[in-house]
Amino acid sequence: MLDKQNEAGEHPFIIQGSVGQIEGVLTVPPNTDKRYIALLGHPHSLQGGTMNNKVVSTMARAFKDTGIASVRFNFRGVGATAGTYDAGVGESVDMLYLADLWCQSNPDCQLLFAGFSFGSYVAYRAAAQSASKLLITVAPPVHHYDYRLYQQPAHWHILQGDADDVVPAQRVLDFAADSVPPLPVIQFAQTGHFFHGKLLPLKAAFIEIIENRLKNDDLK
Repeated sequence: MLDKQNEAGEHPFIIQGSVGQIEGVLTVPPNTDKRYIALLGHPHSLQGGTMNNKVVSTMARAFKDTGIASVRFNFRGVGATAGTYDAGVGESVDMLYLADLWCQSNPDCQLLFAGFSFGSYVAYRAAAQSASKLLITVAPPVHHYDYRLYQQPAHWHILQGDADDVVPAQRVLDFAADSVPPLPVIQFAQTGHFFHGKLLPLKAAFIEIIENRLKNDDLK
């Protein structure tokens, strides 16, 4: 993975993790700012979710357009990644491992996390256990997983479709409103769980959030 960090493009990789190999893709934009690395999480491993999901690929493109490298990877038991589904626990361990690899080579790096559906829980766990500078969760299944397990990560944003047939939108809105401090939510009208026909607005929302954070003095 790290041997391609200075080469713009999409770089598939397989590296050894704690329970075997991890399959992923490193996306490096031209003139990438290596102070930052974004770690991306995909939908549920047992329901066909992979790192090539269109929402996850859209996330990678958004970070690329803002000059930030990203790593998306198959969770345990998916594709060529070893292991078995671990309800977000082992998956977040792997996410933090990949982040640590980047930071070993780039000591001043700052961690950004994003995830879609189940992958948002993985990203939440990783962000909460690290010095995360940004967390973006798309359609987080707050009715299935404990997003209160750790202290609330800083700079957490939620993106949610109002016609989501998998994650009840009102449950997400209530969760965000009950958080301390309340979490900002961008709602997408007439949008289902997989953001069919809404990937461009989703990407635009990501870019706006990322750029606003990069303008913040404590991220410089």
